[in-house]
Amino acid sequence: MVHAGEQDGLFYSLGYSGHGVQMATHMGKQMADCMNGTPTANPWRELPFRRIPGHFGPPWFPPFAGGYYKFKDLIK
Repeated sequence: MVHAGEQDGLFYSLGYSGHGVQMATHMGKQMADCMNGTPTANPWRELPFRRIPGHFGPPWFPPFAGGYYKFKDLIK
């Protein structure tokens, strides 16, 4: 799910999941408008950024997830 907004002075737009070319081009302009003082330019400004349930602290799981998919590639 795409998320875009601002936190502690850092503007972000991420989560395109394979639709990056057209969406990132559009959101680049929208986020530039947000930085110039038009917060309504962000179509996802009200969308909450939900965290993974039960996850806290630094992300410890990416190496395990990567190893799992490497193993799956080997056995195919």
